[in-house]
Amino acid sequence: MAKFISIFNNKGGVGKTTLTWNIADALAERGKRVLLVDFDPQCNLSIAMLGSDKFKELVSNHVSPKTVRAFLQGYLQNTGPGPVVIHTGPHTNDNVKLIAGDFWLNVYSDALSVGNDLLTGNGIAKFTALRTLEVKLSERGEVFDYIMIDLPPSFGGLVRSSIYSSDYLIVPCTSDTFSEYCIGLIAQMLPQFIADWENGVDRFRQNNYGSSEYDSLGKPKYAGWIFNGYDTRSKKMLRADQAHYANIEGANNKLGKDLVLNIKSYNPVREIDGGGFNIGNVEDMNVLMQNSLWLNVPASKLDQHLQVKNLTGDKQKWSQAQLDLIKKLKVQIGGIADSIINNL
Repeated sequence: MAKFISIFNNKGGVGKTTLTWNIADALAERGKRVLLVDFDPQCNLSIAMLGSDKFKELVSNHVSPKTVRAFLQGYLQNTGPGPVVIHTGPHTNDNVKLIAGDFWLNVYSDALSVGNDLLTGNGIAKFTALRTLEVKLSERGEVFDYIMIDLPPSFGGLVRSSIYSSDYLIVPCTSDTFSEYCIGLIAQMLPQFIADWENGVDRFRQNNYGSSEYDSLGKPKYAGWIFNGYDTRSKKMLRADQAHYANIEGANNKLGKDLVLNIKSYNPVREIDGGGFNIGNVEDMNVLMQNSLWLNVPASKLDQHLQVKNLTGDKQKWSQAQLDLIKKLKVQIGGIADSIINNL
């Protein structure tokens, strides 16, 4: 059975999409089968992996959508889950499959009612649709080791749905004060999410003769954080980034303690080998990031392509410093993939 991993931070710009895509590719390079679910209405993961032209083609077909909408729309029309359409990226490992996002996810998010669907137990299936998606794929022979979900920076219905379906939660953080603040918000909101889920499941059991259908869900473990986008000079992290790292590490350690204190129904944390919660660090990709998006190529594979100078398509060779950074990113992202394999 696949391990579901929500990649989430309430703060935008922390590299959720980039990390999700690159880690998935690194896992696939290690022989793992990974399904990516673009559960963010901004659809940045789909555009990055597939390219803007391909993505526009997918979302323009409203009659027979090839995005996550095809699967989810029936939940709102009371017709049940629809077909699951998966895609591969031109430069991403073939063992990485993608459920493409859709701007329509805003509609689905608005339709997820905590009061009417979750707390009453009547619409709880809407909040666990991603688990049903895995079942439908496995029925046709598509089996995965990991299902990684890219999420919007909010505490809305899409995030709840992903967390209730997930085994693990990973929090990307960047070198700034707001990342530290948002970790504190997760510590406040996650116990509330779990309490709402448990109330909904209790009500569902009452209405369905003690059914245990959802008993194994809604138990995500906080699995750690990734420090992303820091700067290095003279082969070491800048002092300002070191200070932010220390503060964010403290906030994440407190997050783990707060979750243990406030969630009593199961163990809500998963420390990695050696103790603590840091899964790995990925430094600032600088110009590599833009090229990765333009070329739809994971960062660690950019050395297999020429650098794009501008949107007119002019290309040139990478400098030695850029090639060195690509190699370093491959090691850093690969280390995170190894940690996930070994610890989750």
